[in-house]
Amino acid sequence: MRTRLLICLVLLNLAFAAAKPYKRQARPATCQACHPIDVEKINIHLVPHSHDDVGWLKTVDQYYYGTQKHIQYAGVQYIISSSIEALIGHPHRRYIQVETAFFWKWWQHQEDAFKQQVIELVNNGQLEITNGAWSMNDEAASHYHSTIDQFTWGFRFLNDTFGDCGRPKVGWQIDPFGHSREHASLLTQLGFQGLVIGRLDYRDKQKRRAEKNLDFIWQGSANLNNSELFTTMFPDFYGTIDGYCFDVLCHDEPINDDEKSPEYNLKRKVEGFAAKMNQYKSYYRTTNFLVPMGGDFNYQAAEINFSNLDKLIKGFEDHPTYNVFYSTPSCYIKAVNDEVNRKSLELTKKTDDFFPYASEAHSFWTGYFTSRPTSKRFERLGNNILQATKQLTSFSRILGKDRESSINDLREVMGIMQHHDAITGTEKQAVAQDYARLLTQAIKEAEVPTGTIVGDLLKKYSEAEIDLKLSTCLLANVSICETTKKDRFVVTVYNPASHPVTHYVRVPVDGEYYNITGPDGVEDYDNCESLSSFDHVQEKTDPSPNELVFAAKQVPPLGLKVYYVEKVELGIMEKVQGFQDVTDDDYYGTESNGFRIDGSTGRLQSVNIKGISLGMTQEFLHYAGATGSPRASGAYIFRPKGQAQPVKTGKISVKAKKGKLVDEVLQVYGSEVTQIIRVYKGDEGYIEFDWLVGDLQSDYSAGKEIITRFTVDKFFNKGVFYTDSNGREQIKRVLNTRSDYSYDVKDEPISSNYYPVTSRIVIKDEARNLEVAVLNDRAQGGTSLSDGVIELMVHRRLVRDDGYGVGEALREQEYGKGLYARGQHYLVFGPADSIGQYGRSTAAVERDLANKKLLAPWVLLGDATSGDLDSLDKAQELINFKYEGLTRTLPENVQILTLEPWRDNTYLVRLEHMFEKDEDAVLSNPITIHLEDLFTTFSISEIGETTLGANQWIGDYQEEEKLIWNDQLPTPLTRLDVNDPLKIELSPMQIRTFLIKGSKK
Repeated sequence: MRTRLLICLVLLNLAFAAAKPYKRQARPATCQACHPIDVEKINIHLVPHSHDDVGWLKTVDQYYYGTQKHIQYAGVQYIISSSIEALIGHPHRRYIQVETAFFWKWWQHQEDAFKQQVIELVNNGQLEITNGAWSMNDEAASHYHSTIDQFTWGFRFLNDTFGDCGRPKVGWQIDPFGHSREHASLLTQLGFQGLVIGRLDYRDKQKRRAEKNLDFIWQGSANLNNSELFTTMFPDFYGTIDGYCFDVLCHDEPINDDEKSPEYNLKRKVEGFAAKMNQYKSYYRTTNFLVPMGGDFNYQAAEINFSNLDKLIKGFEDHPTYNVFYSTPSCYIKAVNDEVNRKSLELTKKTDDFFPYASEAHSFWTGYFTSRPTSKRFERLGNNILQATKQLTSFSRILGKDRESSINDLREVMGIMQHHDAITGTEKQAVAQDYARLLTQAIKEAEVPTGTIVGDLLKKYSEAEIDLKLSTCLLANVSICETTKKDRFVVTVYNPASHPVTHYVRVPVDGEYYNITGPDGVEDYDNCESLSSFDHVQEKTDPSPNELVFAAKQVPPLGLKVYYVEKVELGIMEKVQGFQDVTDDDYYGTESNGFRIDGSTGRLQSVNIKGISLGMTQEFLHYAGATGSPRASGAYIFRPKGQAQPVKTGKISVKAKKGKLVDEVLQVYGSEVTQIIRVYKGDEGYIEFDWLVGDLQSDYSAGKEIITRFTVDKFFNKGVFYTDSNGREQIKRVLNTRSDYSYDVKDEPISSNYYPVTSRIVIKDEARNLEVAVLNDRAQGGTSLSDGVIELMVHRRLVRDDGYGVGEALREQEYGKGLYARGQHYLVFGPADSIGQYGRSTAAVERDLANKKLLAPWVLLGDATSGDLDSLDKAQELINFKYEGLTRTLPENVQILTLEPWRDNTYLVRLEHMFEKDEDAVLSNPITIHLEDLFTTFSISEIGETTLGANQWIGDYQEEEKLIWNDQLPTPLTRLDVNDPLKIELSPMQIRTFLIKGSKK
C-alpha cells in the first residue's frame, strides 16, 4: 500500500512538475506565426521547402556534403545553412525543415551563437519543423515497429534541442509512392493535426480535383477512436509551379521588379501566377490553397529563392482576388479549419488507403513492393536486433552499466533504412551497398557489449566478470558462420517477445555429431543438409555443408537460454541420414501438421494443419518484364508481358529427409530456384517454405520477375483478399476495384491488382468458413488474381530502367553472379470465424506467428574453445543457462512493443493490444494488465504517460486545443488511474507509451 501510494504521488509530480519528456527553453515561444487571412479573397499559402532524400542517387554522406556532383548537384548542408541565413532578419519569411537525419548531422557542426539564432527562428514560427522523423519513410514496405522508432528518435533530438516549438504537428509525406492507412493512424497517435501527401493514382487525383476533395478526413484505423486526420494534397506535384522555380537548379526567368528596366517582368509574372491560381480555385472547397515553392534539393542558395518570392508576394499586394503570402503546413491547416467551421462545411472521409499508385497509364508503382529483396530482409533483421539490444541495454543500465551509446548508430541507421528510396529498393546499386554497409557496422557496434550484458544477467557470482564475446552470424543464410566451425561453442537465444516461444535454432556446421546441453539437459537435434552448397559465395570463411537444428523450448519472455554445443567423435552417435528419394505415398510431419508431395511432379499436393486437410499446390513462376513503350518494368514499376509462366515445366528434382524434430523436402527447379518445404514436429501449426532464388537469366528482350503461387483446391474467395497495413490492421482488397474511382481493368490487369504485403496476405471462403494465409519475412508485392490463389513476388531482375529517375536497371549482382535472395514463407489455414479451433481463431494464430517471426529470438554465438567457458563443467559452474526478464507472461493479446533506455535515467515502455475488433472471440476484447512487479531485475518507481512519440505528456496533449472537423468532437484519451497508475487498460489495436523510472531489486 505504501509503495502504491508513493507511485501515485510521483505520478502527480510528473504531471505538474517542470521535468518533461523534452527540454524546455527559457525563452518564451510563440511557435506558430501565421500571416493574416483575408476572408474576402482567395488565400495562397506559399510553402518554401526542399525535398532532401536520405540517399537515392547518391549516398547519405554524398548528399549531405555535396560530393559526386556529376551524379546530382545536391549538398544538404548548404541547403540548411543558406535557408536559415535567408530567414534571419526577414521575419515575414517562412521555411520548413523535414528530414531530421540531415538536420541532426548539420546541427553538430554549428557554432553556439548560430544555434541560438536557429532556436529563435523555431520559437517565432519562421522555421517550422514538419514531419520530424529521422527520414521521410516509405509507407508500403515499412513495418509499424520501425516507423514508430524512427519518428521517436527524430523527436528526441528535436525536443532536446528546441523544446515545445520543435514538436512537429503535421506529417509531410510528399514523395512516398502511395500512402498507407496505418501511417495515418500512427500520426494521429503521435498527436499530429494533419498530413500532407503527394502521390496517389492520377485518376484518383483527377476525380478529387473535379469534386473538390483535395482536402479530406482520413480515418486511419477501423479500431481506434480519435484516428481521423485532416489530410491534404497539392493541386499538382510537390515541385514549384512551372515558370516560378527560382532555385539555382532551375532555369526559369527570375523576377525583375524595376519598372524602369527593359527586363521588367513583375506584372507578367503576377498575371501568369494568377492564371494558374484561377485553375486551382476549382479544386478546393475553401478559399485556401497550399502551393509548394521548392523541390528536390532546392535552396542550396536560398536567398535567390526568397528574394524572388518576396517580389512575387509584393506583386500581389492589393490584388482584387488573391492574397499571397509565406505560410507553413500548420498555418494552412489552421486556416482551412477556421473556414470549414465558419461556413459549416463538411469534408469527405476516406477509410482505406492509396495503393496501388499509378502516375500515368501503364505505370503502376507496384514493383518496388519487392525490389531489392535482400535489402528488405536485412532491414527486418535490423529491426529484430534493435528491439533486442534496446531491451538488453535497459537491463544493463538497471544493473549499473549504461551502454545506451552502443545502440545509437543502429537507431539512426534503421531510421535511414525507412526512407522511401531505401527500403523500397529504388536507389542506385552503390547506394544500396552503402545502406548495407551502414547497417552492418551499426549491428556490429550494438553487439559489442552484448557478451558482457548477457554475462552479467547469467553469472552465478556477483563479483565475477564474464564476457561471452557473442555475435550474430549475419551470413548464416548462406551457411557461413566462423564460430560454429569450432569444436565447442555456445548458443545464446534471447527472446524479445512478451510470451514464451519455442524457437528452432538453425546454425551452419561442418561436423555431423554434436552434444547440445541446455538449461533442461541434453537436447535432441537434427543435422540437415544445407539448402544449397553456396559455392558461389566468396568470403573468408567457407560455407558449411550442414545445418544443426535443435529446439530452444519455451524461451521466457525478455529472457535467455544458453546452449553448450560440443562436436563429438564419429561413431558415438547413430549415422546421420541425408536427403533421400521421394515416393508417391510419403507424408511429412505429424498426424496434426504435415504435407504430401506429388511423386510424379515433385510439387506440393496437400497440406494438413490442426486436423484440417486441403488439396493445395505451390510452385514458382516468372513474369517477363516489359522493356519498351510506353513503360518498362523497373525498380519502381511492375509491368509484365503477359501471364506468369512456370520456372520449370515437367517434374522437378526432389529429395526428402525425415528427422527427429523436422521433416524437409528439397525441391530443385534448376540453377535459379531451390526450395525446402519443412514442417517442425512440435505442432507449431504452420508449414514453412524456405526458398533460394537468384542468378536470374534473361536476355535484353525482357526482365524476369519470380513469384511463388499457392493454389487451394475448390476454394472460392470471389475476388476478395486481405493484406496487412504495415504489419497491423488488415485491409480488404477486391479484384479490379477501387473504392474512390474507377479504372480500366485492361490497363495492366496484373500489376494494378498488386498490393504491399508487409506481414501476411489472406483469402477466405465464406461458404466453407475457411481462410488461408501466407506470411512473409520481409515486404513483398502480392495479390489473389483468381479464386483460391495467393501469389507473392520474391525477386526481380530487370534489363531496363523504368524512367522515373534512378537511371539504371535493377540488375543486382553479388559474388560475380546475379543476386541470390533467400527467404521464408509460412502457410497457415483454419476456420474463418472469430471462434476458431483450440481456443483461438485462425486470425489470432496468424497474428501470433507474424509477431514471432518479426520479433524472432536473437541467436548469438560465442567461441567456447578458450576463455571463461572452455568446458561444459566450467560453464555450468560460472553461469546460469537461463534468465527470465519478466516475472510472469503477459496476456496473449498484449505485448511490450518497446523497452529502451531513455534520457535522465528513464526508460521508454510501450504496451500494445495486438488484436483487432472481432478478430478473435476472446483475444479481441479489451484487457487490463498490471505492471507492478512485472520485471525481474527492477521495480517501477515512477511512471508517466506520453503520446506515441514520447515527446509530450498525454495530459498536456489532452489539454491542447484540438481542431474539430465535421463536428466530430475528439473522444477523451485513456489516462492513468491516479489511484493505481500501474494498472493499464488496453483496447483493440491500442498502443500506450510510458516513461518510467526503475529501481534495482
